[in-house]
Amino acid sequence: MKDLSGKLFSGQTFLILLVLVLMCSQPAQAADFTFHGDFSHSFRLYSNQSKFFAGDFGYKTSRTAAIADDTTSDFFGLFKYRLWTEISSDNGAVKGVYALEVGNIHFGDANKGGNFSGDGINVETRWAYTDLNLASSRIRLGLQPVKINKFFWKETAAGVNFKLGNLETAWYRGYEVVSDDSASHDLDAFYLRYDFKPVPETKIGLFGVWLTSDGLTDSDVDALNAAGENAPAISGNYLKKMTQYDLDLYTFGIDGGMKNGDLFINWDLMLQTGKLAEEKDFGGYFLHFDVGTRFDNSKLTYTFWYASGDDDGTDQDMDAFIAVDCDTKASISSVVLFEGAVEDTYFSAVPYIQDKGLILNRIGYEQSLSDKLNVGAAALYLMTAEEVEYGGEFGQFKDDKIGVEFDLFARYKLLNHLELTVEMGYLFADDAMDYYETDNDGKADSDLYVVNSKIRYKF
Repeated sequence: MKDLSGKLFSGQTFLILLVLVLMCSQPAQAADFTFHGDFSHSFRLYSNQSKFFAGDFGYKTSRTAAIADDTTSDFFGLFKYRLWTEISSDNGAVKGVYALEVGNIHFGDANKGGNFSGDGINVETRWAYTDLNLASSRIRLGLQPVKINKFFWKETAAGVNFKLGNLETAWYRGYEVVSDDSASHDLDAFYLRYDFKPVPETKIGLFGVWLTSDGLTDSDVDALNAAGENAPAISGNYLKKMTQYDLDLYTFGIDGGMKNGDLFINWDLMLQTGKLAEEKDFGGYFLHFDVGTRFDNSKLTYTFWYASGDDDGTDQDMDAFIAVDCDTKASISSVVLFEGAVEDTYFSAVPYIQDKGLILNRIGYEQSLSDKLNVGAAALYLMTAEEVEYGGEFGQFKDDKIGVEFDLFARYKLLNHLELTVEMGYLFADDAMDYYETDNDGKADSDLYVVNSKIRYKF
């Protein structure tokens, strides 16, 4: 069958139509339907360095010249829509979840259907899983949310997740290689967590993750080079970019939080070990904590984190902390560096820079002025854990100071399910940021600032 343009309906289009028909149908055979949506319109109101804020390249260990001598301002709008349905039966014992996404499409983007007339092919599957609640246990199978730790792995992946009381275990496959001689090149993750509350206001989680793949080793790469073939490139310090390589990464962590009246503390600690390509040794670590208090409709929070860095990228020790797949949020960190109101368009998704790590100090203040209006401000001091080293026509340089940043935000609830956000961040750049400038003279020549807004309808 053909549509008016003469194009065959794709299998994905048929699946989407089938889901929409099911959503609109009356429940049958005691099945319950719920329907959810997250419709987001974001606007970059201003930025002074458009290439820098167009990221995501913070994880890359090869230089990207993104900060120009002159101001390169930018203004754009984008939209990101998610729709999902949950279909349950047998008193909730079985639930199927399917989510569609039209993601990060700029107004006027011809590649994704954001230009004249629309009509782009841009619908994606976000989730597709079945959730089984059997006795005291729970099993989730398929493409599902992965929530291990927001600084390490919090995204979507396919796999099987099992929960029994406070115990959780899972297998996820992040990457699969179709091979005639071996299936062990696949990238698999095995996860174990135990959560408990030693006292009512304190929660603690202990977890371990083993990511493994029997892929290319250093000797394999040497053999490919000798044969005149190119091995897959490793572009930077991000595990999901290391596919097709032999690796065993072990991450052990403890996270949680506690409250005592108006005081609160949150923490995350992760230690890593293992090998990459049978020759390089993983050895990174990550520490984060929040300490804060609530008073008179206000909240004051001090945030610190230390992501370890690698002082020598040419040796066999990989001392930098490495994330698997995550999106570091500006609301708990930096509007200039991480993901804020403008989704999927930022400098870095990971909580560090290159393989040099990150030291973040942040004091944040929030005030609820009414039931609908919330405002806040933050001051930050940022450094890399190890010095950024680089060279240019003016010489060889190294520095670890990123700079001082000030952020402001306001959130206003227009309706029960409709919210408006405005935020801005200004980084007084220090000399480590010269690495991303076009002239590389050892001195940061340009501060960085950005103003974002978002209108979000969520139900």
